[in-house]
Amino acid sequence: MPLKLALVDAHRAARIEYADLPLKPDEVRIATEYASGKHGTTFGMLDGSAFKGHTFDLETRLFVPGDDWQSPPSPESPRSFGTTGVGTVTETGAEVTRFAVGDRVFGLMDIKETATKPETGTLWHLGAIDPLLALCLEPAYVAFHCVRESQIRVGDTVAVIGLGALGCLAVALAKASGAEAIFAVDTVAKRRDWATANGATHAFNPATDGDIALAIHEATGGKGVDVAIELAGVYPALFLATRCVRVAGTVCSAGFYQGEAQGMWLGREWHHNRLTMIVPHGCGFGHPPRDAPRWDERRAYDALVSLMRQKVLTAPGVIDPVVNFADADTILETVHNHPDGSIKFGVRF
Repeated sequence: MPLKLALVDAHRAARIEYADLPLKPDEVRIATEYASGKHGTTFGMLDGSAFKGHTFDLETRLFVPGDDWQSPPSPESPRSFGTTGVGTVTETGAEVTRFAVGDRVFGLMDIKETATKPETGTLWHLGAIDPLLALCLEPAYVAFHCVRESQIRVGDTVAVIGLGALGCLAVALAKASGAEAIFAVDTVAKRRDWATANGATHAFNPATDGDIALAIHEATGGKGVDVAIELAGVYPALFLATRCVRVAGTVCSAGFYQGEAQGMWLGREWHHNRLTMIVPHGCGFGHPPRDAPRWDERRAYDALVSLMRQKVLTAPGVIDPVVNFADADTILETVHNHPDGSIKFGVRF
């Protein structure tokens, strides 16, 4: 039987067997070559307390007391955590016309040896796109909406706080959108180096570089940036974002915060500079983009694929490390315990 990589507790994955079901007429079967998955958001969901003692009521959009909305995985109840995959079509259903056996494709997939997808789903021909760039599709979707919904325009100044895959791709997309100056903030040198090589004009380490907000204001003639995108997912980073932006500036709060807010002084810059804070589409559950119905999920993904084909969106080195599937059991421990050596992991089949 084929194998997939699944969570068996908060920080541990295992390869487990699964069975492929017979193809439906509109489906294709894919032999996976590369795949990737979430780890930052995964750790937040399983380590944090946002869901503790509460469930999220999708009708009222309220957290209400009840059983934990997200229960932890276990060996008896493993959980998938894959996002994007690349592979070759090995079989097609009787009604499939868009793909043929032998086509190399990519799209939203799990970390498993085979994938079964409807031809009209989130699946595209790979063409000349680098497979490791293709693995950035799902995090690029979040970064895309960070930039779009923050309304970053030609000539704007931007701070990106937190340089995981989402933050790195937000740097790249802000640059592609015409940002005049981009300030990248992260404690990991590898990530800061990537940002400065791919569009950031300045990079700061919050652990060693003093008052970063003051430095950003000084670099922008005292004003602050037009937009700060927060992707570290911790409250000190969100507070820093509120201090980086100009009067009436925008804070794009895309991190997945856990526990009660600590260190958020809302009576300071937030209040006196009359800031706007947004949470972009791609974060949270069950909501449309702000500019729906003109933009929906499919249009956004199609736009990202087009930007990859045109080489407007590139991400060399974001997928790092890349491990063989046979050695992938320990990948979560690796990225959790050694964040200085990774941006977003990939698995090679």
